[in-house]
Amino acid sequence: MMGRKRSFNRRGPGGKKKRKKNLVEINKLAKNRIQREQEKRKPDTASSGGGILETVKDKLQLEFDSSSESEPELSAYDKLLDNLKGDKRTGSPAAQEDTDESSEEDEEGAAGGGDIDDDDDLDGGSAAGSEAGSDVDLNDDLDDDLNTDLNASKLGSKVAEENLNEVEDNSDDDDDDDDDKDDMEYGMMGEEDSETIGHKENTDPYYSHFHTELTQQEVDGMKTKGLQKLGELRWPQLGCLVRSSNCESQVCKPTVLKGTTHQELHIRKRLFDQWPALNGETVVTGSSDIFSPLQRELFSTMHSYMDLMYPGMTHENAVEVRNAYCLHILNHVVKNRMAVHKHNNLLASDTTTDADDMRDQGLTRPKVLIVVPFRHTLLQIVNTIIDLLLPKGSQHVSHRKRFNDEFGDKYSGAVNPNKPEDWQKTFAGNIDDHFKIGIALSKKSLKLYAPFYQADIIISSPLGLRTIIGSKGDRKQDFDFLSSIEILVMEQTDVFMMQNWEHVLHLLDYMHLQPKESHGVDFSRVRMWALSGWNQFYRQTLLFSRLSSPEIKAVMNKYCRNFSGQLCVSNPTIDGSICQVATQLQQVFQRIKVDSFLSDSDERFTYFTTKVLPQYKDSLLQGTMIFVPSYFDYVRIRNYFRKEDVNFCQISEYSQHSDISRVRQYLIKAQRHFLLYTERFHFFHRIKLRAVHHIIFYQPPMYPHFYSELCNMLQNSSEVTDITCQVLFTKYDVQRISRLVGTKKCSEIIKSPKDVHVLISGGL
Repeated sequence: MMGRKRSFNRRGPGGKKKRKKNLVEINKLAKNRIQREQEKRKPDTASSGGGILETVKDKLQLEFDSSSESEPELSAYDKLLDNLKGDKRTGSPAAQEDTDESSEEDEEGAAGGGDIDDDDDLDGGSAAGSEAGSDVDLNDDLDDDLNTDLNASKLGSKVAEENLNEVEDNSDDDDDDDDDKDDMEYGMMGEEDSETIGHKENTDPYYSHFHTELTQQEVDGMKTKGLQKLGELRWPQLGCLVRSSNCESQVCKPTVLKGTTHQELHIRKRLFDQWPALNGETVVTGSSDIFSPLQRELFSTMHSYMDLMYPGMTHENAVEVRNAYCLHILNHVVKNRMAVHKHNNLLASDTTTDADDMRDQGLTRPKVLIVVPFRHTLLQIVNTIIDLLLPKGSQHVSHRKRFNDEFGDKYSGAVNPNKPEDWQKTFAGNIDDHFKIGIALSKKSLKLYAPFYQADIIISSPLGLRTIIGSKGDRKQDFDFLSSIEILVMEQTDVFMMQNWEHVLHLLDYMHLQPKESHGVDFSRVRMWALSGWNQFYRQTLLFSRLSSPEIKAVMNKYCRNFSGQLCVSNPTIDGSICQVATQLQQVFQRIKVDSFLSDSDERFTYFTTKVLPQYKDSLLQGTMIFVPSYFDYVRIRNYFRKEDVNFCQISEYSQHSDISRVRQYLIKAQRHFLLYTERFHFFHRIKLRAVHHIIFYQPPMYPHFYSELCNMLQNSSEVTDITCQVLFTKYDVQRISRLVGTKKCSEIIKSPKDVHVLISGGL
């Protein structure tokens, strides 16, 4: 869809906009200029002799005389005129670009939507695309071109002809030279890095990872083998890192980077120079290190291009973690774009160059996908990318105002000071969960709202991608942009489980499928392993969450097949959340024996309805809350209560404010015996309920601090003097139990032959 076009005054503020000339006028002006040029070459005795002008005339006359002996050559203007006529006849992209003025699209693209201007793109496209992308303006005023001609003639006819061939109104070639100098200044063009052809012994992990050629036997083995544990690493900050891989011949063993310069760390200098200003607040005061201790270890693992699962991202260290992975992904994208840019220049300068040595692309352009739960998280990431990529004084970002309006604090809700601190941090901003945006990187600017197939980085929520991908059988599906993702980042993965985990699994199912269309790709530049459909074995996955869970580990085991292996941070829980229970409370942990994971839900429901529920129907146990983490279990219990005519009320994530107020009154007036309460509702609202005297955890909560919050909410009354708490668990709830009581106590409970364990607050 074409958007509106906006004309630009290329002569600067206050300048007069030029009138477009047709082909006849251009031809006439060119002929007149050629005639004047020939007249100037004739000897003129009436003019002032001597000096520089006479010398230039002599040179021009000598060259004119010598050229008359041979076949006459076309002038610079004849060449430009012939090129223009050829473009007009063939309707080439260059002709279309010349006749169209610079435009800015306001309509979103098919996938990402938005505006993109690739005049200074790092890629520059293919050789033909680069030529078509330059805004060559042949409609200059006659005086400007004549002045250019006369100035150039002072340096000789050869220089003059070259200058005439390069006359462009917007000076694109000069801009390219400036960009090359800028690249040299920031270390983007002159380094012996991963993009240099022939440097097979480069130590940059980017080069060694993406230039590794897997064999068919290794790929077949990774498809059939499961992950095998290779050992453990002990690092000061991350703790225990479990190494595993399904390709033992290629797995690497990461080490903590000791370097302090951009060459030693393999970081682009332009990013390295901006890093201290961005990361200054997270560095230890008085330290000369550019990283915090946690960041250095995280960056070391990410820089090895191994998959990483880090379940220790909290609100206290969120900025440290986010800065570290933003540095990693920008370093990756800039290296990739500069490799494409340099190879384009080589192919354009020498058409005989073998393109097989310059395979540097995937089937589509997007290289990084970042999945986050809320808009305000995306806002923080984009601001970090801007500050890291562009200097403070020259941040050229397209659609910055539109972006701030859609993702900024304008739509954020008021922060309630009565809520817990973690709730305020999680929901402090725009918490809409349906969004997506494409980001394109250029040498001196950053483009927001780029169409996905013209973007380098895509940031989205699971729901935002689900609406684009669609489902099998839909008339319109678009998932080609996921085919060549090289780095997948999921931040706050645990929050996805509070939204809709099915969207995450749906997204992963559509990663690296064969594209339905070519999208203008040059297959001679596509890496061989990408053409073979092996992208999934080269993709790096970074999962950051507040805690670990079987669902997150299942993603690492099923969808992460990086041949370099993976690292999972796994540290024991020293003190469980039970230590934060301030109420003197007897807590009963009841184990339910199950045969398999598939029968866990059924056997838990049967045990609850036959063993636990009858005990709490006594009138003395009025005001009993049943805490249910899973919404499916909640629906199952609710339907059972309705069928058995049990006196109960309910609060779920779909409850309205009027429903919640009604439930409060039911509890205060003791009109309902049971309250069904879901974990997802508590995550989003964190309300406090009075007149709750007993609590049954149908399953241990995923977030351990919910346990202490709800236990501290229990109240004694004149009618109820003993408050109780009961937790139902199976052997598949080990992780949740360990976060409640600690790893050591959990081990004792699991190994004990007893099924009932009673703990008293403060007794651990």
